Amino acid sequence: MELKSSDEILNEIIAQVKKVYGWTTYRAEPNHFGYANLKWKLHTDAGIRFVKQYNAVRYSDQLLQSVETALGLQDRLHQIGIPCPKIFSDQGRYIQRTPSCERFMITSYCDGYMVNPGEVNVDQMYHLGQITGRLHQWLCLNAPSKYPLHWQPESKASTLATWEKNWNDANTAGAHKYISALETQRKIIDGFNLNTFQSCEEGWVHWDLFVDNILFHSNQVSAILDFDRMHYIYPEFDISRAILSGAILENNINLESTKAFVVGYRESSPLTVGKLIRSIQLTWWKEASWLSIRSEEHRTLRRFAHELMWVSDNWFALEEILNEI
Repeated sequence: MELKSSDEILNEIIAQVKKVYGWTTYRAEPNHFGYANLKWKLHTDAGIRFVKQYNAVRYSDQLLQSVETALGLQDRLHQIGIPCPKIFSDQGRYIQRTPSCERFMITSYCDGYMVNPGEVNVDQMYHLGQITGRLHQWLCLNAPSKYPLHWQPESKASTLATWEKNWNDANTAGAHKYISALETQRKIIDGFNLNTFQSCEEGWVHWDLFVDNILFHSNQVSAILDFDRMHYIYPEFDISRAILSGAILENNINLESTKAFVVGYRESSPLTVGKLIRSIQLTWWKEASWLSIRSEEHRTLRRFAHELMWVSDNWFALEEILNEI
């Protein structure tokens, strides 16, 4: 297969956009966030648009079928007022193709700015909690149900096998921070009862709700982005992922911001302290493999490893820490 340059792919997409919508593109700005997929901000005579090309290696046609379902749900969420980009479809399809089969989607462009991890303020967290609660409520009532779970917790044996590799890597490198963190993690893995997760509610989940995928304007959320990973799993993931991403800074959790998220969420969906703690434990278990010296090579994984360390250090005190929320 002949590899095409990003400019060649962009020109194909621009031509397809012109053919389908009649829009003339007069400037394209690359967006370098994310992994592997190419993205651009298109300035057209119909307004500003956002385009994402799906990388052929990362996204098989089979995988894109589930992305198509997720984008359909995003479109409906946009229609009911959840702040997320409007998707432009072609003959009922959200993922479009150029004549050479470059796969892409095109959406409205959302204004806003990103906030650093751990620095989402109280008002912003409250609004994010409101939106997440509404999103979960609508998906529970309107999205297809009885799907097979897209993910289930790794067995203890599998988790320990990954831990062993991470432990060996940390020891070989003499990475004392990770050696200490992995020692704490091992104690938790050994003693944790996986039956805890049997009571998790099933449902549709954004599954990537961290600060890189959220735009803010003043003290409100202006848009939730990147619904590609939306799947039928456990909605609790969105709760803990948003809180860990937005409220942990310098190895401390901002309880005021955490409480604001929970208060906002409870306006639409129930959330007990026990469920909140289980949510944090669920995300910790899923992301346990990222407590690795290799995570230091990637900005996002390095941040996730930092969050995992905080959860590990406070694992047995979570109830006490969160009890007043």
